[in-house]
Amino acid sequence: MDRILSREASAPERYAAMDRLKVGVVGISRGAGTSFLTCCLARYLANTGRHDPAVVELGTGCLFDSIGMDKHFAGREWFRFYEALEKYRSVRGMRNMDEGINWILKSPEEEGISLSFEQKLRLVNHATGDVVLCDLSGEAEPDDGLLRSMDQTIAVIDPIPSKMLKGYRTLCKLKQMEIEQNDMIFVINKMNRGVNRRQMQDFLRIRKSVVIPLIDPWNIYTAEYNCRIPYLLGEVKNALQAPLGEISAALLLPRCR
Repeated sequence: MDRILSREASAPERYAAMDRLKVGVVGISRGAGTSFLTCCLARYLANTGRHDPAVVELGTGCLFDSIGMDKHFAGREWFRFYEALEKYRSVRGMRNMDEGINWILKSPEEEGISLSFEQKLRLVNHATGDVVLCDLSGEAEPDDGLLRSMDQTIAVIDPIPSKMLKGYRTLCKLKQMEIEQNDMIFVINKMNRGVNRRQMQDFLRIRKSVVIPLIDPWNIYTAEYNCRIPYLLGEVKNALQAPLGEISAALLLPRCR
């Protein structure tokens, strides 16, 4: 597809500090907006100028195509992390840097590759970045071991009743992890005036959550046709800046430079 690449002004590339935070981003149901939140949060953190985030795709997301990474890396080498792990090659220190973010995504050529639990851990632990955001989208039930290997977890919830009911078992698992580890951030995504907040809260029974409004779908389409992260569009940025600031404040971020 002949899409147009629209960029922000590029920031100089920097190298990540030794301190790092591993964050699992998981939806309680499919289609909760996990990949959307992951890439927008990465952009928000990179824009602060104080962090060098990495995005690691561990689920069945399609960020490579949605952001148009083939356009971003035209004329540059894209390192295939998944292929390297499948062939038992080292991934330590490797990076796909673009506009301040290290993108560790599955390219179309790697679609058939399925990583083991140990390989996923290697991918996360060797990712270059001080905040490693792990996109676990598309998993029917996220792997307990993988979640517990994270320093913190962001649980993404679509408040439509059918999705909440479908994700009830995962929700219970995440709430139990919150009791054990106290490092959970619950995010209500796609909030809109059709949501009955009382019924939603009675079902979820979570103490505190960050609320993200439903983004007009035309913004998502516009972003993809321009090979951009949705957060770079003015309307989306205005809607997300405050909730992403809340999430950032709740993260145990490494010491700023």
